[in-house]
Amino acid sequence: MKKPLVSICCTTFNHEAFVKDTLESFVMQETNFEYEILIHDDASTDNTQEILRAYQKTYPGLFNLILQSENQYSKGAKPFLKYLFPKAQGKYIAMCEGDDYWTDPLKLQKQVDFLEANPEYIVTYHDFFGIHNLETERKKSPLLDSDKMDASAEDLMLCRKFIKTLTLCFRNDIKDFPEEMNHVKNGDTFLISLLGNYGKGKWMGDEIEPGIYRVHDGGVWSLMNLKQQRINSIITNYWLFQYYNRIGKLEISKAWYNNLVEFLGLAEKEAYNLNKSSFKILREKERELIFIKNSTSYKIGRFISSPFRFVKTLLK
Repeated sequence: MKKPLVSICCTTFNHEAFVKDTLESFVMQETNFEYEILIHDDASTDNTQEILRAYQKTYPGLFNLILQSENQYSKGAKPFLKYLFPKAQGKYIAMCEGDDYWTDPLKLQKQVDFLEANPEYIVTYHDFFGIHNLETERKKSPLLDSDKMDASAEDLMLCRKFIKTLTLCFRNDIKDFPEEMNHVKNGDTFLISLLGNYGKGKWMGDEIEPGIYRVHDGGVWSLMNLKQQRINSIITNYWLFQYYNRIGKLEISKAWYNNLVEFLGLAEKEAYNLNKSSFKILREKERELIFIKNSTSYKIGRFISSPFRFVKTLLK
């Protein structure tokens, strides 16, 4: 096999009931270039690994399997960051988890053709439908009209568009992921924000058939209750604030700071039954944010950037 132009990165865990749909949507891709399929299975206890081995045997040279005997996610590992992205040989990366799948056989071809012709764009994305477990009835797309359009670099950095990872195809330009990313569970949110540091985003929902996002009881996000989801969103906001503050993008950092304070206020106002220890941690984080915002270095940075912000406002 020649060096692939695209690396499909996929994670699986106990996806026996779903993974064949996922794999079929990979191998059905019609392209004029080579692509590879990298799959990390996190010690599934069902027949997922057997299914993966069978596909690897049927399509020799196409699949690169990383099959764990001990679950790594429970130890804090991030499979995409630790096992898949470092092995990706492609100029582009497409993502899809083992319980989701694609419906358009020309998805990769269309996305790569656009990225090859438009170097100012870092990522392409499209629409998706949700289905419940093994049902075939597709739920209405959750995207708003404002999501179904191109994204500026700032839009991506601030995650202003609702983008599902199963729709992504992006340039494999990020070689060193920041330490802050290891502290969040919403890795897709952090990834999309990082991509904004490298370029713009292209909406291709008018050209590509929607992907399928499967909702089931075994999903990582689905297993969380509302309180846990709220806490994880707050934590993600916090670490994005810290990341952009560290690299000196103070306007983006401030926006994430404001999002975080709003989240904290909602958590307190709406009383999502946060237990005392969790709420104490969040409050300590908020005090840390206020301390940073009032620090001399932050104020100096704001002062230095003020002429640029003024010019930006005038241009707008």
